[in-house]
Amino acid sequence: MIRGIGISPSFIFKRYQSTGIGKNGIYVIALPITTKKSYIYCHHKPSLLSSTQARSFPLITKLENKATALVLKGWSKLSNSKISINVKVTNFVRKLLNSIHYEEACLRSFPSRKSMIREINEEALNNISDMTDKNNKLIQTQIDELNIPLNQIKPIPLFHPKFINTTNINNQLNAFKDDAYSNHLKYAIICGIGIPLSLPFALVPVVPNVPGFYIAYRFYCNVKALMGINHLKYLLDTKDESKHLIFEKAPKIDDIYKKHLSDKELYFEDIQEDERVIISNEIIEDLTEELNLPELTEDLKKAFRQETLRLNKNIKVDDLVQ
Repeated sequence: MIRGIGISPSFIFKRYQSTGIGKNGIYVIALPITTKKSYIYCHHKPSLLSSTQARSFPLITKLENKATALVLKGWSKLSNSKISINVKVTNFVRKLLNSIHYEEACLRSFPSRKSMIREINEEALNNISDMTDKNNKLIQTQIDELNIPLNQIKPIPLFHPKFINTTNINNQLNAFKDDAYSNHLKYAIICGIGIPLSLPFALVPVVPNVPGFYIAYRFYCNVKALMGINHLKYLLDTKDESKHLIFEKAPKIDDIYKKHLSDKELYFEDIQEDERVIISNEIIEDLTEELNLPELTEDLKKAFRQETLRLNKNIKVDDLVQ
């Protein structure tokens, strides 16, 4: 068994007909940043559903999407402004955002369990008789309403290069659900308290209420990370025979890294060997282009900068305390 999850190697590496890495796939992907840590991302696109199915999304998800679109519109307007004070404000906010650890973005990529899209097998699809659109991709709320058993839901592939040890990925996932929860809960509470305290700044003329906007944004991010952690706990659950996640090797990722690095630089055979950064800006550009993941470019570059800084300070993974 792999420690922390309890999945036998024979199951975890069992292949099945997945949709693969692509813009229409539902999957988790691990892109190594160092020889011990990866950027883990849940690729989940609501656009995969029909308009009829989209109406089944939980109300909270719909409100979140509208609020996010509104904030992005406001931020775009502020960041494109040529007014001196707005330029200074946006530069300051960018510095604050760059200081946030990249792993938060990994957690935020996991949607809440109720709004997660899952694929069902042919048996389940054939048993559905009361749906207008027969689609093998359903929202979890639909799956619950239709009482589809877990063994008829396809596991979500977790793609990774073969050169990275899956135990490292497994340990990182468990650290997310075990250690990160208390950290994000603490900051969500602090930001929740800080939001009303920042309201007086809104009375200051000309200058935008940056403290209020930033604290509200950080509250949202921490709550979103908590939702991601709760969903991850469910995905890693091993109470049932069927599993939610299945590790699957992705040679395409290996090829991209090998284009820039030698086998000696990639393979981590000696457990006593010091942890090393194995990603670069060139690898990031190739990964995001060839895997059709342009939305990860900035976060991967942030991960590269932060992990390089950590190792330059000689802080090991085992030394990290949330």
